[in-house]
Amino acid sequence: MKMSDFTIFPVDDPEQKIRLNRFFMGVGAHAMNAVFVFLCWAMGYLDRHVVAIYLVLALALNASVYLMLRSGLNKRFSDPSLTFLQISLAALPGLYSMYFAGDARGTFLLLGLAMFVFGMFRFKTREFVALALVILVGYGMLIALLLVFHADEIKLKMELLQWMAYAVTLMQLSFLAGFIRNLRSTLHDKAQQLAAQNVELESALQRIGDLAVRDELTGVYNRRYLMERISEETLRCVRSGSVFCICMIDIDFFKKVNDTYGHLVGDDILRAVASTASSALRQTDCFGRFGGEEFLMLLTDTPLEGAMITAERVRYSIESLCFPEIDQRLRVTVSIGVAEHIRKTEPNATIKLADEALYRAKENGRNQCLAAPSS
Repeated sequence: MKMSDFTIFPVDDPEQKIRLNRFFMGVGAHAMNAVFVFLCWAMGYLDRHVVAIYLVLALALNASVYLMLRSGLNKRFSDPSLTFLQISLAALPGLYSMYFAGDARGTFLLLGLAMFVFGMFRFKTREFVALALVILVGYGMLIALLLVFHADEIKLKMELLQWMAYAVTLMQLSFLAGFIRNLRSTLHDKAQQLAAQNVELESALQRIGDLAVRDELTGVYNRRYLMERISEETLRCVRSGSVFCICMIDIDFFKKVNDTYGHLVGDDILRAVASTASSALRQTDCFGRFGGEEFLMLLTDTPLEGAMITAERVRYSIESLCFPEIDQRLRVTVSIGVAEHIRKTEPNATIKLADEALYRAKENGRNQCLAAPSS
């Protein structure tokens, strides 16, 4: 990677970006600990060289962890966040400072607890216990070194008492943190289950909504929904002066199809006719099954001449259908009656006009479109 291409956070790896965000939270904690170390120096508990070595250790360790995260080397570990490693390494500068802190040594234990809590939302109980043992072993080694090299400066009973109190505290935190993690895991699982149930519920509601307005066999709108749309369009016609047409469609000789090929084939024919007719319309139009082998088209903002053109296009599309899987010779035709709605008349009157035009089309030989006379 060129230096000019380098970024603090990866631009194409969201998971690594999250891990680095957590890392920088830890860096912030290190910075606050460094402020405390400076206060100890200012109050005379630490020498200048101890503070300098503390800073070098902290910077070196954090830089090493950052390089592992930014290079992707962390992905080779079972915990790519390196939480255990980060907390364990963070203890080293603290233990070093404690060695020289004299009477202020016990105050550093509180900083250790703060670092320990960083793993609360990541570790299981056994991992917390392992981390506690690492910290306690380090603290124990510190006491041993003080006893060997600075026996006159150490109060052994007090150090051992602090060690035992720290051990009890870390173990209590381990089990508490383990409980919290298990609780979070349970809540996460419940949340996922709830989300899955919500998806199923939304799907069920969608199916229920479709059943309320869709014909179960053909999937197009049902008669109830068609009547609602026609009523709405009638009111719009009164308000705005718009015009619309209704087309009644009937499959020619459909009973013969059922008698010859069976009702299952008849259902396939109904679905094919419905799909072909609906695909020939605009999105603003409405198409549905009116009953049996009859369908209805609601053509919005369309005068009679335009409705006849649409009806003829639908008729021709259906006449062109082939059903080789059923019978190479099978052809289906439809008759269509078209009526333009007259403003301030009832919708049923327009439907009746379209139905009468359909009847005349069937009387005249079927497979044709006829318009109702306009008054």
